Amino acid sequence: MSSADTTVGTVDITSNERATPSLVYRALLRSVRSGALVPGGKIPNERELASQLNASRSAVRAALAMMERQGLVRRQVGSGTFLTDEALSVFDKMDQTPVNAHKSVPSFVEIAEGRLLFEPAIMSLVVSRAEQSDIDEIYRILDEVLVAPTWHDFKECIYAFHRSIYATTKNRFLVQIMDNIVSDRRAVAFDGRGSAKQVPDAVRKQTHKNLIAIADAIADRDAQRAEELTSDYLMQTLATINIWH
Repeated sequence: MSSADTTVGTVDITSNERATPSLVYRALLRSVRSGALVPGGKIPNERELASQLNASRSAVRAALAMMERQGLVRRQVGSGTFLTDEALSVFDKMDQTPVNAHKSVPSFVEIAEGRLLFEPAIMSLVVSRAEQSDIDEIYRILDEVLVAPTWHDFKECIYAFHRSIYATTKNRFLVQIMDNIVSDRRAVAFDGRGSAKQVPDAVRKQTHKNLIAIADAIADRDAQRAEELTSDYLMQTLATINIWH
C-alpha cells in the first residue's frame, strides 16, 4: 500500500478550525491503533496529511518531528517517513486520564491546552534562574515518581515536579498559576478511576523518562531543549486525553 492510499484517523475539530500538532499526533496514534498505519509502513507525506486532516503543513511537521524524537517514526532522506516497531508499544506506556465535565473548575483538556500556550516559554526563565538547590529538588521529586505507591500519589508527584519548575522561575505570579492548576486538579481527584490502584510499571517508567529529559535539559542550562521537550510533553498529554472517545 502506498502512502497515498493510507487514510489516517479523524480529528475532533470543527469545520472552521485547522488541526493543531497535538490533534495531528492524536490522529496518527489512532491510525496506528486501528491498523491503518503499520510498523515499517510508509506514512503519507506532509502535503497529503495536511490535506486529509485539514491541518497546516507546519502542524504536520511539528507532530512528525515529535514522533521522531519519541522513536515512533524514522525518516529516510529521499524515501519518506516510516512507522517504527516502537509505535505499537506506545499505548501501554500512556498515562490516559479520562475527562469529565466540571462546572466548578476547568477540565483537564482546558488546563492542558492553556499550559501548552505558555509553559514551554517559561523555560528560559527556569534555566537562567535555577540554582543548584532548585535542580536538586527537581530530581528529588522525580525519584518519588518512580516509587509512588498509588495512582493518586503518582499524580501528586507529577504535579509536585511541575510546581518545582515553576518555583525555579522565582516569579510569584507563575507559581500562583501552578498552585491554582494543582488546586483545580485536586478538587476533582485528578479525574481518577481506581485512584488507590498501582500505576502500571510501563506508564510509570515512560512518564519518568519524559520528565527526567526536561530536568536534564534544565540542569544542562539548555533552554531551547527544555522548551522543546516541555512542548512535546504537553502536546502528548493533550493528544492522549480520552484518545479513544
